[in-house]
Amino acid sequence: MFTSLRKKFPDAIIQHHYPTNLEATKIWFTNEAEDEYIGIDKSEITPEEMELLHCLFKEIKNPSGPGNDSPHSMEWFSYLFKNGPIPSNIAGEFRIIQFSMKESLDQLLLKEAFQHLLPLNTTLILLDDNMGLLIEEKNEWNMDEEQLLSISHVIESDFFVSLSFFIGQFHVMDSYFPLTFKYEQELFSFSRTVQKQSFIHTVVTVLPAFTLHHLPQEWKTQLFSKVTETFREDAELIYTVKAFLENQSNISQTAKKLFMHRNSVQYRIDKFIEKTTIDIKTFQGGILAYFACLNFQSDNLPKKE
Repeated sequence: MFTSLRKKFPDAIIQHHYPTNLEATKIWFTNEAEDEYIGIDKSEITPEEMELLHCLFKEIKNPSGPGNDSPHSMEWFSYLFKNGPIPSNIAGEFRIIQFSMKESLDQLLLKEAFQHLLPLNTTLILLDDNMGLLIEEKNEWNMDEEQLLSISHVIESDFFVSLSFFIGQFHVMDSYFPLTFKYEQELFSFSRTVQKQSFIHTVVTVLPAFTLHHLPQEWKTQLFSKVTETFREDAELIYTVKAFLENQSNISQTAKKLFMHRNSVQYRIDKFIEKTTIDIKTFQGGILAYFACLNFQSDNLPKKE
């Protein structure tokens, strides 16, 4: 659909990740699946065309809602999105936890809900009615996945919305911090498209699938051909191999995860190694096999949680 719009708006920008630069001269829209975005110069759109686009697509609005009214959140917003200076009176390492909701919620209600649940000194920035940021300084009391899930459950039960989070990495505050954040934005946008059943995302969990997605298809076809053939011969083998790799290549942990006898797991791992000649008990072999598993699941199977 967006490709067709190029006939009407030839200078439009089409991309598959959330726009990290919402300049004032463009208006951005996304489709229902939120896996494609188009930016059109405002000067090229008539009021009638604008009304039609709003009927067909969701507009990506510049983050400037009523929730960002504290001086500290406004400083952070300017620093991250407007090329502003580093926020005053801060030092050390910080990380950004992005959150997204499938549904929209009034920003003032969302702000009030988060303020009662977040630890002290956590900065909240709302980007629109279903996206925002939590900014944390590195200390011994930083939020973990369990705490974020607890916050999510409270908000979901109160407002009937579905939350997902992307936990960013800690970085020193400098001129490169906003650029690092933009990379994490792209990873979160990608993860919401391909890992819809996951509620907590990180660089560690998303980067393998993100890297694989950008590998040319002809490379994937050639590099993973033997693994693909093996998985097609034995449809259940992929689950054993993937679980083995995700459990630190530990036979006992994998057997417990899959409710199998450890000898059965060992047999299936040895079978995979024999058929593919990829020794997944080594670190390098494990990396190649894991990419092959992700590629096979993406092309052939529904995700199995």
